[in-house]
Amino acid sequence: MDTAAASGADTVLWCPGAWAAAAVSRHRNLRLSSAGPRWLDHLPAAVTGREVDTATVGQLRAILPVAETARVFAKFPETKHERFEARVRSPEELAADLDQLPESEPVQLQSPVRFDYEVRCWVLGAKVVAHAVYFPGAPREEWAGLEHPARSAAAVKWLGRVLAAGDVTVPDAVVVDAGWCTDPVVGPPGWRIVEANAAWSADWYIPDAMDAVVATVAASQLGVSDRWRWRPSPLLVHCSKALARR
Repeated sequence: MDTAAASGADTVLWCPGAWAAAAVSRHRNLRLSSAGPRWLDHLPAAVTGREVDTATVGQLRAILPVAETARVFAKFPETKHERFEARVRSPEELAADLDQLPESEPVQLQSPVRFDYEVRCWVLGAKVVAHAVYFPGAPREEWAGLEHPARSAAAVKWLGRVLAAGDVTVPDAVVVDAGWCTDPVVGPPGWRIVEANAAWSADWYIPDAMDAVVATVAASQLGVSDRWRWRPSPLLVHCSKALARR
């Protein structure tokens, strides 16, 4: 990718976070939207099914010895990077892995739960306009055979009701993953929000309406308000420095 092309008014980006960080660094007028690193923290527990807390590495390191005595699911809230993979960690593992990250890097801790069926939903104007099922533990070529259309439709319907109720606010264009949680910390088993992803970076998988996916990606970088403006994390800024010169 040539980050120089990002300056064009008609350019629509779809790229990893490090490339996006390089592009917004090089072109200050470029605005990309995202739900933000602490979006999941502020959702009602009824729609997440678990405790979620996002803090900087420095903040977590200060409280870790007394605050965490059990295993937690730990991840970056808005990006994926091999330096800190999303997985369940013991307190000792978490402490060791945090030492490899910048002090101001946000890290998200969650109560470990299991999702046995997950559906990616493209949301435009607070309505689900496209969806795609995905199975993290299976090869992509097997996904079609694993999908249950009725379950996928149920996930889309559930998320549509959640968004229509107004308790969950989202950017004008965003991707929200919904999953069937078998062992929620809060409430009975059922559909819950897994996470939100920036539409300009989220994998397309095999969507039911590709035109709606493209429209959502394009809208995620048009007229973006300060509230939903994406700001790259310190790790992404560091990773993007060489890319910004391309």
